[in-house]
Amino acid sequence: MPTASGTAAGLQAPQIPLQPIPQPTLKLPKGAIRRINIGQSFAEYDAALSDPAMFVHTPALAAAQDADSGKVFFVGRRGTGKTAIRKYCDENGDLTRVIVPEIFSPSSTLQEIDLLRNTKQRPFRSLVSAFRRALQVEILSIWRESKPANYQIPPDLAEELDGFGYLDFDIRCLSFIQLISGALASGDDERWLVENKAARKIADSMKVLSSSGLSTHTLLIDSIDDYWEGSDEGLVYLTAFMHACLETSTQIPWARVILFLRENIFERVRALDTESSRLETAVVGMEWTERQLLEVVERRLNRNLTAKFGLNGATWEAFFESSDIAWRNVLEYCQKRPRDVLIYTSNAVESAQSAGHEKILIEDVQQARRRFSDNRFRDLGDEYAENYPHISLILSRFYGLGNTFTFGGVESFIRKLLNDSEIVQLCGSWLYGSSSPERFIRLLYDIGFVGIRASGRQPKFRALGPLDTSPPPVSETTDIVIHRCYWDALDLQESLVRHLPEQKEFGKIGIIEDLPGGLDPTEYAESIDLVIDTLNELPLGPSGATDFEEIVGDVIKLCFFRGLENVEERSRDLEGRVIRDWVAANRAQHGFWESMRVRYDAVQVIWECKNYAELSADDFHQLSYYMTDIGGRFVVLVFRGEVKPAHFQHMRRIATHNRGFVLPLTERDLMVFLRQAKNGKIKEDHIQNKYDSIIRKLS
Repeated sequence: MPTASGTAAGLQAPQIPLQPIPQPTLKLPKGAIRRINIGQSFAEYDAALSDPAMFVHTPALAAAQDADSGKVFFVGRRGTGKTAIRKYCDENGDLTRVIVPEIFSPSSTLQEIDLLRNTKQRPFRSLVSAFRRALQVEILSIWRESKPANYQIPPDLAEELDGFGYLDFDIRCLSFIQLISGALASGDDERWLVENKAARKIADSMKVLSSSGLSTHTLLIDSIDDYWEGSDEGLVYLTAFMHACLETSTQIPWARVILFLRENIFERVRALDTESSRLETAVVGMEWTERQLLEVVERRLNRNLTAKFGLNGATWEAFFESSDIAWRNVLEYCQKRPRDVLIYTSNAVESAQSAGHEKILIEDVQQARRRFSDNRFRDLGDEYAENYPHISLILSRFYGLGNTFTFGGVESFIRKLLNDSEIVQLCGSWLYGSSSPERFIRLLYDIGFVGIRASGRQPKFRALGPLDTSPPPVSETTDIVIHRCYWDALDLQESLVRHLPEQKEFGKIGIIEDLPGGLDPTEYAESIDLVIDTLNELPLGPSGATDFEEIVGDVIKLCFFRGLENVEERSRDLEGRVIRDWVAANRAQHGFWESMRVRYDAVQVIWECKNYAELSADDFHQLSYYMTDIGGRFVVLVFRGEVKPAHFQHMRRIATHNRGFVLPLTERDLMVFLRQAKNGKIKEDHIQNKYDSIIRKLS
């Protein structure tokens, strides 16, 4: 479901009415509604995307497929089709590789951060050079894999591959950064020049290979936000990495790097980088037109039909009563993202299926509204949790108020926020910097929660891609209008808020998210901080083994409580021999844990804890005993080191002989789970990506 260009969704009716192309009349088959399978709205879980016919061919997809397009950065909000394009390119390209880098959450930097900010000075250019060299080695490894074993590789390229090709991508990046930064920090200009020129020398040798007519070799880099913490160090690293991606793509004829990036992260890069105009020439936005959004849904509605209806409105008209009104309802509540349209339509389909309707009625569309609104509200808080931890709490304080605020109404709302102790404790780190009405309105506009309305005009909402960089001016005559997709979730009144009395308490949205053990949000955040501090200070080895097991148990309870329940420690079998550190009942109804239950019969998930860095064959041999037909064949192995190539032969053996799967998680992974939970991020992207990465390497 990749991308196109368009404008932001407002409260007005869509400008393009449905005009089905004339065709022979087709009658909707009996029982067709019961057989509809819209598919998953999240591309990473959507099996429908294995069918190329489900994709809408748009300018963004065309740019991704065209090696000569010059486009490197695919930028858009969550749900606009970035991962779908990545999946399409990965599955339909011969010489491609997907990378999910972890390097953008550095625990330390080798230079003062102020020295790294200047994009024209040596420290920053050294970072660019290190990242560029790491990318080149990755592309060379794809190239070598496509050659026969006896192929004679040029000596300098063979030396580079032998020296660094076996390393994990992130470890390779760190190695190059340490080499070049060490020379810089010691003032060794000669060694710095050698290291800095190394990337260019390898690039020159790679250019020579293009004379043999090589096909384009492509790296697809996705899920940056999975590890990126939004720190100043991470931002500098990402900015340097983007320059390296562009240089690699433009200077080596047969190499291409495509980076998929959320627009809120890209905006931060643009604010930091004085050379961002170089990057912007290689940017593709992820906007959608109404026609393309309609085609996304129609292709899926047609999916299970033998005789298929036409696109461009004919399919929608066949399935929906009062099709024009139904489509206006959908567009009015969606922000022109394919994910929004798919979720809303799927909710309407389920309503029709539950009622036994033979066509999707207008009341089915309307009944889907509240469920869709709740979903969008949760997703918005999750999307921006990395930039603004617990922003969902602030948005929830709009509950029960009006849907439109004057400038003065916003001022009084902010005053009440700053007197709210829970808000100050959980959001104060960023809220104080945005506490002026102008900044607060811009923040809400940038995340797509509100539109800005000048006197007598329609509200303007933020576009989905990086193109809309100039928001409307904010003044004392400005009103803000909350986007309609959030009205139902917040039970907003259709009224204008001019002032909020100091004595008026904020309304309660209800339980935004159930938390484990009856904890309130403040206690929950404090519990996570305690686990993080304990893990940071915990020594490796037997002396800390029990504490490490307790930490892993806390991670299960604090981070995976939505899918894993009844967590039991140090469980033995009936004969008292096999000891599992933690066992959790898998009762997930969707997402990653549900797929593990279905695929590996994992009704019980076993967690094995190792408070050391180096795993042995015995560690993996032990895990095979845990896999049974009763409890399932999925085990999580948590340890303090890094996953190494030697581990995969043991995991492959278990997959072959025990029909099971071992998912290794490192200390870094635990930190990611804890950080995301503290920030209010509830998606399962990180653990899903870890699983996908292991599966690819095993196969």
